[in-house]
Amino acid sequence: MQQYFFAIRGSDWVEDDPDGTYLPDSAAALCYAESTIQELRKKDGWNDPALMMFVQDQARRTVWYVPFFPGS
Repeated sequence: MQQYFFAIRGSDWVEDDPDGTYLPDSAAALCYAESTIQELRKKDGWNDPALMMFVQDQARRTVWYVPFFPGS
């Protein structure tokens, strides 16, 4: 298992993930990011079209970046 970190960036702020999550591979990390985004979009305050989730591996290299609102 590898450790992945999920940081959310908006227009003028960043929510960092200091603890990370252990997942089998980068494909699983992408699925985790997408499901987290789906859950957050259901809540108030997560409607900024600039929102993006950055997925980093245990060396803190970005392996994925996923927009909250694709095409915006």
